[in-house]
Amino acid sequence: MKLTPEKIKIVDDFLINQNIKYLDIRSELLDHLVTEFEEHSNYGLLEDYLHGKIKFIKEFAKKQQKTIHWTYQKQLWVQFAKFFFELKYILLLAVLISLGYVLLQYVTLKTFTFVCFFFLAALVLYPLFYQIKYSKAVKKVQSMQSLFTVTSLPSVFLYMFNVVNDILIENFVLGLIYFSFAIVLGISAVIIIEKDRKRVLKKYYQLIG
Repeated sequence: MKLTPEKIKIVDDFLINQNIKYLDIRSELLDHLVTEFEEHSNYGLLEDYLHGKIKFIKEFAKKQQKTIHWTYQKQLWVQFAKFFFELKYILLLAVLISLGYVLLQYVTLKTFTFVCFFFLAALVLYPLFYQIKYSKAVKKVQSMQSLFTVTSLPSVFLYMFNVVNDILIENFVLGLIYFSFAIVLGISAVIIIEKDRKRVLKKYYQLIG
């Protein structure tokens, strides 16, 4: 039985009442529920069908939020790995190392450490501009909200700096490893954001359009 636009609106309103606030997740649920109801003629009233699906709706939304989050975290590590086997990223890494080496010729190790700290801070704070610019999308689309959490892991190294800064300043090799890992991870997060934000925004505008 094909549902009318009015009936589909009832399904959408029901999802909103169940606190399914993210448009992308609600869109997937709406498509699933409408299709299932239309394809199974044994279902009675639409309202009864929907109330019988409350548990499924809650579990689906929770699962999708986790799936979206971990998809971006996986992308982060894949992008990080590309710095060691994909030519253009190997070249970028070589440029960063060269710049670091040149800088060390002119500044003290302590100054170099703080330069690395502020560069890492810039990478971590980078998504803030987009979060402000696309604040409505961030609030309404789970994919957009989760996208910006890819900087959460690089930010751990930023927050740990106050604890380990004396050790990093005294031990050049340890400091180099610490900031190299953190900065490459931060750059990887920025690359993912730049790659995915347009795709997610396009979907957002389609959903609200």
